[in-house]
Formats: sequence, structure tokens, C-alpha cells
Amino acid sequence: MTPEPSGAATTFTPSVLRLSLMTLVCLVFVAIGLGILSIADAPLFPKVAAVLCVVLFGPGALFFVVRLVRRSPELTLTDTGLDHRQLGRIGWDEIASVRPMAQRTSAFSKNHYIQISLRDARAYLERSSWWVRTLGKTNQKLGYGAVNLPLNMLGAPQEEIFAAMRRYRPGLIIVE
Repeated sequence: MTPEPSGAATTFTPSVLRLSLMTLVCLVFVAIGLGILSIADAPLFPKVAAVLCVVLFGPGALFFVVRLVRRSPELTLTDTGLDHRQLGRIGWDEIASVRPMAQRTSAFSKNHYIQISLRDARAYLERSSWWVRTLGKTNQKLGYGAVNLPLNMLGAPQEEIFAAMRRYRPGLIIVE
């Protein structure tokens, strides 16, 4: 996080270590896939799995390398609202409340995110991109908020993000 006085922006950029590890994991799967494909007499199933490794993890590696090189903020907070790299701009007056959320993704891990409750989710989704609109509507059907900020790419703990939000919007309701 880049702490700034009120009036300037506060930015949250993904951790270089996290992006590097994600790139490394993708590259390992691509290397395994290419290794299997280089074996001339490999059975069909491993070859199909190898092609899937290269096709799925190759673009992932490229995505993370681009994120490492560009180092653009994932989330920017200002006096007028927040701006997320994928979700776009949301004014403070559009936000009813925020809350920390965690969703179990496996027996060993949880996905932590900040759920943003909007005063008019429909208006936000109508002006959003096709992907954000689809994701938001799906989240709502599953009982989640239309806008969720995953913490794994924000590069700061949720307490730090909430504190920064409160600096810009002192009356912001944070549901614990």
C-alpha cells in the first residue's frame, strides 16, 4: 500500500512475490507438458493432459509476467471512490457497506475477499463490462454480493484496506 494524505490516491499493488510464485507454478506445468509432449511413444492420455497443461498454463504464465512487468495498481482509493483494475470505478456514494468474507475452496484453504454492498447493484452492473456483469449476476444468484475484491491480488491485509477506505469515507459501514 502507498499511504498518502487525503486528496491524493492510495494504491494497492499485487505482491511481487505472489506474482512471481504464480508465474513459476504456471511455467512448471508448461515445462511438464512440453516434457511429456517430447516423448515420442507416450500414451494418448498423458499427451492430452500435456496439451491441456500447455494450453491452460501458458497463457496464465504470460498474464502473470505482464502483471509483473507493468506493476499497475489493482485497487486505487480516492476522495471520490474506488477504482479496481477489473471491476472499474465505484463512487463512495454508491457503496452501502463493505464486509470481509472468506469462502472455503478446499479442505486446506480459503479465498478471502472484500464484499462491497451497493445501494443500486443493477445500475452498477448495467454500466459494467460484459464479464463483470455476468460475474456479478452469477454471484448474486449464489447469494454473494455483486462486487467482490479478492484479497490475494491486493497486496495488503484487509485491515489495511479498510483503514484506507475509512480515511476517504469516514462514515463507511464495515460489517464485521
